[in-house]
This record gives sequence, C-alpha cells and structure tokens, in this order.
Amino acid sequence: MTFHIGKLNIELSFPLVAIMTAVIIFDTTMSVVICFIAIIMHETGHLAALTFYGSFPKTIKLTLFDIAIVDSGKYTRNTKQELVVVLAGVTVNFVFAVIFYIIFRCTNMIFFRNMAVSNATLGVFNILPVDSLDGGQALFIILTNHFSIYKSMMILDIISFIVLIPVACVGFIVLFRSKYNFTLLLTALYLIAIILLKHRK
Repeated sequence: MTFHIGKLNIELSFPLVAIMTAVIIFDTTMSVVICFIAIIMHETGHLAALTFYGSFPKTIKLTLFDIAIVDSGKYTRNTKQELVVVLAGVTVNFVFAVIFYIIFRCTNMIFFRNMAVSNATLGVFNILPVDSLDGGQALFIILTNHFSIYKSMMILDIISFIVLIPVACVGFIVLFRSKYNFTLLLTALYLIAIILLKHRK
C-alpha cells in the first residue's frame, strides 16, 4: 500500500496494515497506539534533521519490524551532520518525554504519563550501541573516523552481541513472569538475526 503526503511517498506493508487495524479495534488501553505515536515522533525527528540539511527523503518504507527512510543525501554530509541526523530521533523522544512528564505532573492525566514513559523507553532502546539502531549507527560513524569500514563493522557487531544477549535474557525473564509479554525478547532476537543474516550475504 502506497500513499503520498506532498512529495513524500509512504509505503506500508500488508502485515503492518493488518496488525495496526487489529490493534486499533482491540487495544482498549491504547498502549500500542501510544507507542506508535512515540515512533512517529521519533521518525519526525529524523525527517526534520534531513530537511534541515536539504535532503528530505522521497520515500519512507514501513514494515512490521522496520521503518526505512530512503536517504539520498547520506554520503554527502560530514560526520557531525550525520550524527545529528542519526541521533535526532532519540533527541525528540527524550525532549518530549520530559515535556509529557511535566504535563502529567501538572494535570495528573495518565495519558501524558504513558506518553512520557513510551518516549523515554523508545529513546533509551534506540540509543543502545546495536547495529540497526540509532546508537549503533552513531557508533559506526564514529568508528569509521578511526578504523576501516570492515574493522568498524566487526567492532560494532561484537558490541551489538555483547548488548543484545543480556537484553534477550531480560526479555525471556519478562516473558516467563508475565506469560504474554514477548516484545523485548522478540525484538532482541530479530536484531540478532539481522546481524547474522548480514554476514551470510
């Protein structure tokens, strides 16, 4: 499914549309919807940074497990600019986490507390030094200033596994105790799978 917002093309995979439709219908707590709003805010941060540097993307691809911004200006920016673009999403999440928490303290409305927690959680997770996450991309940019691309990739992969294995263990504990919450475990395994599949190409 593809639709357009101005000159921006947004491509949605069918599984994502199906899952989001089901969530909207059955998620009475709005917890998933709040997480989705935080994700949109995160990606808006990246888009704002790209626009600032004159490389607004033409296409965004959304799948069940990934959001890919087609960045045509990726290799035209310097290191500082690349870091700003990569870290813009988590910066937006952290800023709004603080704003929503202040609003919650003033109004005592649970919605704003949940928005604060969702943004803070998304920001913390994405800042992890893991390949495919913003923190991993930032680390890779920094490493390539000191090492070759190949060595930088190897260092990033090692650090990614060091971080993801404990995260997967925590995810398993969460699943075991809750009997239903498999989100953290599934995410960690998915990120590990991406790294392993990358080396098979």
